[in-house]
Amino acid sequence: MLIKDVVREIVFTINYRATLKDAAYLLAVNGVDSLTVVDNEQKVLGIITEQEIFKPKEQMEMDNDLLLGSLINLRNPQRFINELAESADLPVTSAMVSNPAILKESQNIKDAMQTIYKSRLSTIPVVDESDRLVGIIYQQDIIKLMER
Repeated sequence: MLIKDVVREIVFTINYRATLKDAAYLLAVNGVDSLTVVDNEQKVLGIITEQEIFKPKEQMEMDNDLLLGSLINLRNPQRFINELAESADLPVTSAMVSNPAILKESQNIKDAMQTIYKSRLSTIPVVDESDRLVGIIYQQDIIKLMER
């Protein structure tokens, strides 16, 4: 079975020129936890999640080093609120996960299983042969296929 047979065509995207404030709005309105960041030609540049948006600014600048962000925020919540307000107008590219795992619609489901396992992501963007976004595949979809 190929990925194109199970891909979900509804994908919540955001243009790379949008701000973190725009991303937070889209996440809230659509009730999703991630957006696929695309360029004007619908090519995938990254993924932005709630976690990236609400990271303290110094964490964003540390190239995704592991820090105890929640502890930092609890020690000085007003500082976190101020930094969040300052970062609202930053572009999504400043906080997105760049070069995320991507699948081609022509790949098989086994490839999707391996990619989801290795990347530890719950969703993987799916592109066509021209690398344009055509959909998304969810970890739950793969699990349901394995149950059959």
